[in-house]
Amino acid sequence: MKADLIFVNGEVMTVNHHNSVEEAVAVKENRVIAVGTTEEIMKLATVHTNIIDLEGKSLMPGFIDAHIHLTIYGTNLLGVSCIEPHLQSLEDLFLELREKARTTPKGQWVRAWGFKESTFKENRYPTKEELDFISTDHPIVIIRTCNHTSIVNSKALEIAGIMETTPNPEGGIIEKNPDGRLTGRMIENAHMQIFEHAGYSNEEIRKGMKLASDEFIKSGITSIHDAGGYGEGSETIRMMQQAIKAEEVKVRVYAMIGSLTNSHAFVRKMVDAGPVSGLGDDHFKIGPAKLFTDGSSVGPTIATREGYTHAPEDKGIIYYSQEELNRIMGEAHAKGFQLTAHAQGDRAIEMLLNCYESALAKHPREDHRHRIEHAGIAPSDLQERMKKLGVVITPNPVFIYANGDKYLQYYGERTEVMYPARDFIDQDIIAAFGSDAPVTFLDPLLGIHAAVNRESMGGNVVGEKQRISVMEAVRAYTWNGAYASFEEKNKGSIEIGKLADFVILNKSILKEPITTIKDLKVVLTMIDGKVQYDAQNLSRTHEKRGDGSLASLYLGR
Repeated sequence: MKADLIFVNGEVMTVNHHNSVEEAVAVKENRVIAVGTTEEIMKLATVHTNIIDLEGKSLMPGFIDAHIHLTIYGTNLLGVSCIEPHLQSLEDLFLELREKARTTPKGQWVRAWGFKESTFKENRYPTKEELDFISTDHPIVIIRTCNHTSIVNSKALEIAGIMETTPNPEGGIIEKNPDGRLTGRMIENAHMQIFEHAGYSNEEIRKGMKLASDEFIKSGITSIHDAGGYGEGSETIRMMQQAIKAEEVKVRVYAMIGSLTNSHAFVRKMVDAGPVSGLGDDHFKIGPAKLFTDGSSVGPTIATREGYTHAPEDKGIIYYSQEELNRIMGEAHAKGFQLTAHAQGDRAIEMLLNCYESALAKHPREDHRHRIEHAGIAPSDLQERMKKLGVVITPNPVFIYANGDKYLQYYGERTEVMYPARDFIDQDIIAAFGSDAPVTFLDPLLGIHAAVNRESMGGNVVGEKQRISVMEAVRAYTWNGAYASFEEKNKGSIEIGKLADFVILNKSILKEPITTIKDLKVVLTMIDGKVQYDAQNLSRTHEKRGDGSLASLYLGR
């Protein structure tokens, strides 16, 4: 068999069982047909073979982000970004919101995303009154970076039917001043309920999905496990399938049956409807049934067994009782679903493990691969139960980089077992890395950097003993992600017969100093044997000369 495409002279990180590093790889149509030395692989070339000289660069399987929010990431790009470098003060943000309101028809939502109070010079949240000063004709919502808290104006509260007498929803807080007046700050389920009114139109969601897919591909991400968005989940999944069919979304999607609003209702709807995890094809598949059990690690609102270090009386928010969790998830398990839930604190993780034990005792199943999303604080006793149950963990090492300074303040010594990648590997617990973007940074290379170095943006070491090697981090962002979706026989490593989903870096990641991994760049992304992003025009072809040698000719974009 002759190759359509060959990569030579590189650092081909196969991520196979032995973590072999080779020089070259050959592709026919959308599958790998050979891996080996440059000399071996060049024997598969013809005058029509496209040959790319890697010149020592790293080529690895396409990154699989095992926890990311496609629709939220995309629709955020339609609103005001709070992470722009020029936004240094709240007044800078208010100017952006005023301009957005000026160009937005009255009555329609003005939205901002990525807000983090500590990055603004005032180091505080905006007030409802400040947002009212911007506009009382538009509902305004500012979403905190964690996607668990928002700040809204009076118009938004009016539309949502929230008054001073409105009780807190279960698992949420409508914040009030000591005198009982609404502050505009909505926490956890109260924030989620705002988006029953502040949701985007179907047209905006489709546009956002395409924008997000394009950004993912530029970052080397070829597959995602979508962790849900706001609003009615089945409608979002329908639009996702349509966008993939129309090739607006080109990344492969494993779609969790979960929503940030009323996730239990969506799970029940899908359980009753009939389809189960794994239904679909190489481009789109139904994923696990997903619930939320607790809150945000940087809120902080996660459910912990002991009080927060900075606030010992506070142990966070829990969404469901053990009985409710067992009932909802138990029904999904009995119908054949893979299960998962957002569980950050050790109390929430413990409850979820209790739930899985109950479900498996009633309906035993081999190779269920039930998951835990995040597993933020995971001490040794919980790790032992994870191993015994065979669960898959999706930690977020980039949180250590982005939030590590706050974690030290909030959780103290517990940071030694936060997103504990080293422990998971040593315990033979499969951990598939995810970014949780747009909650924090998208870049998988930054996630790898964080897992290897365990240093925060402020330069603090956070859980030093949890550092892992570069190769281990790459595996967590590739093969482990494929395993978490039951697809390790089809992708996640560069082996004969597997899908040709690749990423090429601008340098060798194995030779780069570990302290500068975050500075590496993706220069080419390939999905299904087709180049989808090529920053350096690496694509080349060869034509055979009369003397039998091969000459490289650059192809136009």
